[in-house]
Amino acid sequence: MMKKILVLFNGLSAPWHITTFALNIAKQYHAEVQALFLKDETPGYIYPSDIASVQKELSSETQTVEDEKLEEKNIELFKTFCDDENVNCYFERKVSLKQLIQFSADAGVLVTNSHDDFQKYSLKDILAQSDCPVCLISVNATEIKTNILLYDGTEDAMHAIEAYGMLFPDFCKKKNYLVTINEKGNDLKPGSKKMLQKFSNPEVISLKGNLEKKLIEFLDVHTENAMVVMGAYGRSAVSMLFKPSLSSVVLNQSRTSLFIAHN
Repeated sequence: MMKKILVLFNGLSAPWHITTFALNIAKQYHAEVQALFLKDETPGYIYPSDIASVQKELSSETQTVEDEKLEEKNIELFKTFCDDENVNCYFERKVSLKQLIQFSADAGVLVTNSHDDFQKYSLKDILAQSDCPVCLISVNATEIKTNILLYDGTEDAMHAIEAYGMLFPDFCKKKNYLVTINEKGNDLKPGSKKMLQKFSNPEVISLKGNLEKKLIEFLDVHTENAMVVMGAYGRSAVSMLFKPSLSSVVLNQSRTSLFIAHN
């Protein structure tokens, strides 16, 4: 059972679609929410909080004050949303990547934006080191109606699909596609049926030919309210599902939401 959901924000930006998704699953699974606001140490960053601030360069001190005010507004707004939905929540400000990884150790899932806007850190840093599965939420997919399970015959792919099924059993009742991508053959391995036990009537789609092109074409057709489930970045930073080009394609070109889990 999922008890805690981490929601990761760049303190200066708190996109509504992340909040919507996180609070929906928190209510559904009676989980608490811990909002983490990343500490940014990028020098000279100017956040255009109003027209005047883009017309003149703010001093470092003024910038810090303005950023803190904006972050405080985002925290208060998020707290209001949590209160309205009767979701227990608490906050951590100025969180470093090291602290984020520590928080992820006892969390059910980490929810954040599919768009990489963390300034100092990249999504690759976060994906490579998170101790819990990560949901990268797209503005196109906040209410999940379709699951796209990417399978290449590896243990990583099987683990990700099983983890998704355990965390989100209600999502598994939606439309399901099992998309097989394996240049050596698309047959399901013995024991692979176990990973699909929680999914209702998955339709098997076997991609052949130019796998990168075929995958993007398939995802483009199934963009709205879809969650792509994939095995992911290993502890060695850029150890990726499938071959590197395919996982990079999913992260960089897909407009779906993504569920990514370590094995």
